[in-house]
Formats: sequence, structure tokens, C-alpha cells
Amino acid sequence: MPNKKGNAKKGKKQGEGEKSELEIMEEDESEFVSMATLKTMLSIQQSTMRSLFESFLSSVNSRVDNLVKTVESIKSSLEFTQKDIADFDPRLAEAEKELESLQSSLEDQGSKMEYFENQSRRNNIRVSGIPEEPGETWEKVEEKVKAAVKEKLDLDIDIERAHRVEKRKGGNGRRRDDQDKTRTIVCRLKSWKEREAVLRKARKDKPQGLFISEDLARATLEKRAAQVDKLKAAKQAGKTAYFILDRLIIRDKINVPNVSV
Repeated sequence: MPNKKGNAKKGKKQGEGEKSELEIMEEDESEFVSMATLKTMLSIQQSTMRSLFESFLSSVNSRVDNLVKTVESIKSSLEFTQKDIADFDPRLAEAEKELESLQSSLEDQGSKMEYFENQSRRNNIRVSGIPEEPGETWEKVEEKVKAAVKEKLDLDIDIERAHRVEKRKGGNGRRRDDQDKTRTIVCRLKSWKEREAVLRKARKDKPQGLFISEDLARATLEKRAAQVDKLKAAKQAGKTAYFILDRLIIRDKINVPNVSV
């Protein structure tokens, strides 16, 4: 009997020190549930990531498709533009030819207008150096020119009309030098021969204080001004140089030997 009790107590102590099978099963089941939950969560996460990736990939593909369409559209537009340019080149060349022709025609018209203007002034002379009086009339101006030409060149001239050019500036802004300046006189003589005689005599005698020149169109004067350096250089080189309208004529001087009688 004592031995049985001792064995029972010993078994009881051993049972208290070890887990029961039920507890072990519960723990195993808990671990199993945790692994299943983890797998489920991983599966959900994987599905979500796949969905996000597919959505991103679809968006990228859509953008690529749109980009391809845009590039094709631009390419088509460029091809159309190149075709337009190719078609436009002949028209542009034709327009340039027409423009050159028009410009040449305008230059010809300008030359003709310049010529006609010079022809309308062919009997005119410009006279500078004659004192000016306040309020002088054109008759007074004409008398002054006749008297100066007679005194300086010993020529009698017949003037159709004479007037001063370069009108005075009005208002309080007038400059003193403008007021003191003696304006040039333009005279229209009766004939071209008379005008040439006056110009030749003035070039030869070079009267002091009296300056007489041709009355030419502004365009002609500008062309002459551009050639003045050539004129001076030719004269310094001992050549004969002079203008005929806007043309500069340069010739070698002809030495005429003195013939003694």
C-alpha cells in the first residue's frame, strides 16, 4: 500500500512538470493559424502589388502609344510641310525674279525722272555770294544778279526769273547763323547757250566773292559728291577732270606747242 501511494505522488509530480497533450495541440493549432494568416496576407500583398504594377504598366503603355501617335502626326506634318516648301520654292524664285525686275524698273524710272528734272533745269544757274536785304523782291534779286555778273564776268545776261532758295526758319527757334547766312539765288536764263557762256567764264575767271554753278537735281549732286575725291586726285595727277551731269570725265591734258610767228 505505501508503495502505491508513493508511485501516485511521483506520477502526479511528473504530470505537473509536463504539458498535457491538449495544450500541445492548442499551441500547434495556434502556430498553424498564424502561418495561414501570414500566407493569406502575403497573397493579398502580392495581388495588390501585381495590380499596381499592371496599372502602372498599362499607364506607361498608354503614354507610349500616345507618344507614338504624336510622333507620327509630327512626322506627317513635317512631310506635308516639306512638300509645301518644295512647291513653294519655284514660286519664291519667280517672286524674286519679279522683285528684281520691279527694282530694275524703279531704278530706270528714277533715272528718267532725274534726267527730266535736269532737263527742266538746263537753263538754270545757282549764284552765291550776293548780299541779301530784308524783304527784297524777286525783281530786286534779278537786278543784283545782273549787276554782279556784269561786274565780275563782264557779261550781260537775260534772266527770265530769279529767286532765293533755302527758306528762313520761323519762330523763336531761329539761329543767328541762319539769319546772317546769305541764301543762294537760282536764276533761269533765256537760253542754254547763255547759261553755258556764264558757267565757262566763271570757271575760267573764278571771280572773288561770286560763286556760279549748275542747278542740278539732288540725286545728281549726290552722285557727284561721291566722286569728288576721284576728281581731285585726277587733277592733282595733272589730268583734265570734269562732270557731265553725274558722269566723271577724266582725260590726259593735251599739250599744245607754242608756235612763234
